[in-house]
Amino acid sequence: MLGVAGCTGEGQEAAPTARPESPAASPARADGCITDDGNQSIPSTAPRQVYWKRFKGVALPFSPVVGPLDVKGDIARCYQHTPRGALFAAVQISVRLDRSTEWQKIMKRQVVEGEGKAAYARVRTAGQVVPAAKAAQIAGFRIVSYTPQTAVVGTVSRDPARGGRTARTVTVKWEGDWKLAPTGEGSTGSEPERVDSLSGFVFWGGF
Repeated sequence: MLGVAGCTGEGQEAAPTARPESPAASPARADGCITDDGNQSIPSTAPRQVYWKRFKGVALPFSPVVGPLDVKGDIARCYQHTPRGALFAAVQISVRLDRSTEWQKIMKRQVVEGEGKAAYARVRTAGQVVPAAKAAQIAGFRIVSYTPQTAVVGTVSRDPARGGRTARTVTVKWEGDWKLAPTGEGSTGSEPERVDSLSGFVFWGGF
């Protein structure tokens, strides 16, 4: 995969709907995954020490602190149990699931059980992957809500397939590591909506 220079600009501070809580009472860590989960603050600036690599045409964020700390094949796992970890996991897992030919392996390990998982399998089997040249590239984020059990992450992307910028939300849940919670319609996130600017988002991207 190709390395891509990260952006370091700042955006407006997001207004999360829940205050950070201690992760102590939530499910234990997955085997072999150790991270420093002390920083439970909601990020209002772009995370530091981030580098970007392309996955099937899409630039994805990596951090030696936040994660993913374990990448084998198309599966990237082991994230901080923090708002930043939820952010990285939401972006990594949703993109990999939508673009990998090994999506069934990713789904088995990194998608929560439920109606959304079954719906995603049906939709993904019948769908087509957007060509790399038209793939959306992340340009910013905001944490919509966060608890140690569930996080809703908003992203805004440059979207050649739809034209201009689009925004959507992705939900992840903690089950020893962050896992994706697909929508009941079988999507990795909400339906993308056109936006005119990055207002309300932290400027962040690698392409």
